[in-house]
Amino acid sequence: MKFAKYYNVTNKMNELINKGELFSYAGYCKELYICMDTHDFWISRVLEGYNSEFEQEPGKWLIERNKIDKYEFCEFLKKKRNDDSDITDRWTRDDYIAKCFSVNEILEALILMDDDAGLESWDNLECDSHEEVIEALDGGFGIIDQDV
Repeated sequence: MKFAKYYNVTNKMNELINKGELFSYAGYCKELYICMDTHDFWISRVLEGYNSEFEQEPGKWLIERNKIDKYEFCEFLKKKRNDDSDITDRWTRDDYIAKCFSVNEILEALILMDDDAGLESWDNLECDSHEEVIEALDGGFGIIDQDV
């Protein structure tokens, strides 16, 4: 995965919903984005018509962000694969993620992990338009449309 760039994984989210593999996102999330940071992954769920207090408000957009620790993500992956790999430091962690999984597998696993955790939120940002949402996510680094 590219560092500090959000991937638009809305199509993958919709595919998983249609296959019955995602439960919490259905009817809730309009768009979904994932970004890799140094020690975490960020999942940004975009809701249309909600303000920062999670009240319905026409014309508002809400970005709900969740932070997933890379070590916890490795444990989630290992459990899914019945893998007993020893992840002892950030180098073995990052190698495990990068060398054992494709970008598509990583993105799908992050979506499933977020759903499994019950869509917890680390923070949120209220926006007045979809353009403002994209600008906030882009942050000058770009968004990658990922048809996974």
